[in-house]
Amino acid sequence: MSIGMIRYRVEDPDGRFLDEFSTNAPDFAEERIDRIRKYVPGLTVTETPDD
Repeated sequence: MSIGMIRYRVEDPDGRFLDEFSTNAPDFAEERIDRIRKYVPGLTVTETPDD
């Protein structure tokens, strides 16, 4: 049984890796990414299934 995890990879505007995590809670992901975005605008966030 799959619980629908999504992997989030966060990079700065220059493509440098900043964070990567998996969760099945979109609100948690949004909050975590927004904390980074507060200090580094223009983030690229890639979402992929993490099955």
